[in-house]
Amino acid sequence: MKTLFASLGSRGDIEPFLAQAEIFSEAGHQVVCLFPEQFRESVTQLGYEFIGFDKGFLELLESQSGKNIMGGGGNAWKQLINYFKLAKNSMSLQHTLITQQRGAISTHKPDRIVFHAKCMYFYLAAMENPDRFSLLTPIPCMTHPSSEFPHIGLGKWKPFSPKWNLKSYDLVNGLRRLSMKKFMGKFYSDFPSTLITSKTIKEFELNQLQTIYTISPSLFPRPAIWPESAKIVGYYFRNQLKQYHPSPELKAWIAKYPKAILLTFGSMSNTKPKEHSQTLIDLLQKHQIPAIVNTSWGGLEPVENSDESIFYVNQIPYDWILPQLYGIIHHGGSGTTHQGAAHGCVQMIVPHIIDQYFWNRIVENRQVGPLGTSIHDLDEDKFEIALIDFWTNPFYTENAKKLSNQIKTEAKRETVLDLVLNPNPNSN
Repeated sequence: MKTLFASLGSRGDIEPFLAQAEIFSEAGHQVVCLFPEQFRESVTQLGYEFIGFDKGFLELLESQSGKNIMGGGGNAWKQLINYFKLAKNSMSLQHTLITQQRGAISTHKPDRIVFHAKCMYFYLAAMENPDRFSLLTPIPCMTHPSSEFPHIGLGKWKPFSPKWNLKSYDLVNGLRRLSMKKFMGKFYSDFPSTLITSKTIKEFELNQLQTIYTISPSLFPRPAIWPESAKIVGYYFRNQLKQYHPSPELKAWIAKYPKAILLTFGSMSNTKPKEHSQTLIDLLQKHQIPAIVNTSWGGLEPVENSDESIFYVNQIPYDWILPQLYGIIHHGGSGTTHQGAAHGCVQMIVPHIIDQYFWNRIVENRQVGPLGTSIHDLDEDKFEIALIDFWTNPFYTENAKKLSNQIKTEAKRETVLDLVLNPNPNSN
């Protein structure tokens, strides 16, 4: 059977799909990946057929507007202006991305399609043939509501009352469906036998589309109000150790500093990487906290004259390094949060965008770390208070170990494979 995995976004959006591609491939299924063109080399090295989304999507995130949104700071008005600029710049690109999704179906004729929430065309195609499609997401609080948390798009603010948390889903998703019509209206004719309106899309998303949340139920328990079509299956980790060989210098550093942390912003960038790096590393050195600093996509930079307790890397597999560390300070992506939790690390999040504020609250609520400070308002004094708590609070270590033991038993290897091949009968 041929399965198309389609995802738009940065590394954190791609990894959950690669984790499933590995399982499907090892089960004997043909795998085709539709990801941004920037991932072609890494995916083809894994042996999968690759279709490249236009490079413009990730390039847009690296533009000034994109960096301003992810880490540029400023008040709510400036942020809103940046969002509008980014949306305006993405309009022509969206047509290209939708056309590529459409072409992937007609050209490759996959038996099953597992898609990311940003892949809008597949929502419409799924309405015509729901058994063929599954939405895969490592982020809750988007389609299916929670009385505990508002829609993920409002995650920067504290949760409202249960009533208004629930209402926030209709508000945000109503606006999203209106924007979908703007981009997708011309493609409705591809499905002449399917009634496509904001109302029918809402009903389909909520109650019929098989939605597989690859998140830990220990971090986010499944709300009782969810329909049968929405599953929480645990977080899946891809084996990234096959080609990794740590340097002798890194091995020696870890031996010298048995209690150390990882500082990483993953694929996030910001407009002040030098300034933020200086602030964070100065505080780590002040409190004698040895750290491996992952510079990755440029959100962090090496600081001149940092001492030997700071070790810089460009990329490092989390599943290799985290089991050897006390904790991790990071941007708060779903994958990094789950990696930290699975390996028993104390965590502190410096959220940049959207869902990262949600995971920041989850870390605090599960008492595996303090509430972190946003990159948009990186106050040195507030960060220092949280850093000392992160480094010295023994309850975080105890809770992190308990959470690790729970998470390791959650994700069953065949669960998603079985759901995709044998979809929920209620999705019809």
